[in-house]
Amino acid sequence: MNISRHLRTYAAALLACVALGCVESNNKNTPQDFDPNKPEKGDWIILHELSDPEGLNPVTTNDASSRDIYTKIFEPLLVLDYQTSQYRPELAETMPTVSDDHLTYTFTLKKNIKFSDGKPLTAKDVIFTIKAIKNPLVIDAAALRNYYESLEDVQATDDYTIVFRMNKPYFMAEFQLGNTYILPKHVFDPKNLTDQYTIPQTNDVKQVENNAAMKEFAEWFGAADRKREPKYMIGSGPYIAEEWRTNEYVRLMRNENYWNKGNDEDAAAYPDKLVYKTVNDVNSAVVALKNSELDMIPTITPPKLWVETIDTVATPHITKVRYAQTIYTYIGWNNRKPYFSDKKVRQALSHLVDRERLRQQVNRGFGQLQNTVIYKNLPEYNSALPAYDFNVEKAKQLLSEAGWKDSDGNGILDKTINGKKTDFTFTFFVNAGNEVRENIALIVSEEMKKVGIKANVQKQEWTVYLENIRSGQFDASIGSWVNDPTPSDPYQLWHSSQTKNKGSNYVGFINARVDQLLEMNRVEFDAQKRVEYMKEFQTIVHDEQPYTVLWLSEIPGAYNKRLQNVKFYSPRPGYNPTTFWVPKSMQKYTVTQ
Repeated sequence: MNISRHLRTYAAALLACVALGCVESNNKNTPQDFDPNKPEKGDWIILHELSDPEGLNPVTTNDASSRDIYTKIFEPLLVLDYQTSQYRPELAETMPTVSDDHLTYTFTLKKNIKFSDGKPLTAKDVIFTIKAIKNPLVIDAAALRNYYESLEDVQATDDYTIVFRMNKPYFMAEFQLGNTYILPKHVFDPKNLTDQYTIPQTNDVKQVENNAAMKEFAEWFGAADRKREPKYMIGSGPYIAEEWRTNEYVRLMRNENYWNKGNDEDAAAYPDKLVYKTVNDVNSAVVALKNSELDMIPTITPPKLWVETIDTVATPHITKVRYAQTIYTYIGWNNRKPYFSDKKVRQALSHLVDRERLRQQVNRGFGQLQNTVIYKNLPEYNSALPAYDFNVEKAKQLLSEAGWKDSDGNGILDKTINGKKTDFTFTFFVNAGNEVRENIALIVSEEMKKVGIKANVQKQEWTVYLENIRSGQFDASIGSWVNDPTPSDPYQLWHSSQTKNKGSNYVGFINARVDQLLEMNRVEFDAQKRVEYMKEFQTIVHDEQPYTVLWLSEIPGAYNKRLQNVKFYSPRPGYNPTTFWVPKSMQKYTVTQ
């Protein structure tokens, strides 16, 4: 045995533990005798995050990492069950009562719910949360707010009964309203500013402009501290936000006074603490997993690390997994930019993307190629649409038809735009640490160089990357969208109204017929008609190519075998660490005294 190597490994693990505010004791990585049917509480679980979450406030954050964490702190009226992929009551006593015209939804709250500070959760907190979402001056809530566009008013008939009234039907209203994560009014509105405006007033531009309380609340609620400071992250969930150290970790501790303790297996909260540890370099994260400094890497990107560097024979304490998720990866072309405003150019660029090569070379065969922006496993997926094959000659033809030629012989295509010669030079934005996205951009840029397009690649820290694409300050980006296995409502991503105020139509795509189809889809309760609308929608977007869609993801991950009850599901993020547990004989961490 190499003693010095062992000591270095132990020292590194101990330093990591000290940084997280714990002490390590009796570390055993090999399974001991235990009853697999009797979960044991205790220990900390250390999960890998590639970058810090954007925030923990469910109203003003929209990235997947944030959601993975805040769903352990806050709870919705209805929750998507991990096992069944169906919505069931959470804070609500039952599923809502729905009027025959689909315009009124009545929810009744359970009567024993308490926030982690001991204060009761009542109808006033639900109405407050809706007011925060609906306030159009809360800019960072734009991505969420579109789902409440048709919500006309909300009234409480008593402390536990809330009546939602719509101004037009919405086929997903029951679930979108139910999926509202409830914030405590006494924490997020200490001056009772939301009492000074009504929900109908949030729908009236003139009322918004003239309401001082609405403006003051939006400024206060939208501040950075209200996204991340643990003192504000008071929820009703099984965990409490304990500490956030930027670029190090977010640490949650079990809510010992959880109102629903022992009644919900999805909120079992076996671990004492969940630690989401930021490691920007995945190679370093894999080393940490091997050294038992991380318990789980849910997503190992790039997959070559999963294939080449994790040997379960050499590291028998690690289990490797592959699991499917409703995530598609895409290249987004900012339609506001002059070189991407012509659909022939966007079509040409898609013909310069060798998707199968990228899937094999960069993604190591993980994922399934798909041709549209609807998930491949849904009935509304339009399988009749052909792939944009890798075809350099076709790309050249389309670029020429769009007026791009090398007029000065410098090897770069150019075109006169607004009276000025413009070279076809642009920049791919990717988030730092995501080697798959970086490699996609690098390989595609090499293909573009061959036809006279110069594409640069710029890596940006996650929050900077998000801010730039949300504000439209980019040329092209590589990203992914994750959703739950529910019927399609792509309004958030594709309606023209979502091109403004940090909406999720990042690429600035505007098409009148698409708007019409998305609006009809929302008010249609006949599933077959929605399939027809969505297939036509896909046909238009496929022709316009604002995205080059790459693949539907299959996720490579790995975890330490000391974790028990590790299961994978369709609802995001695909796993539930509150139900993981560690046998007493293998528990490592205790709280620093």
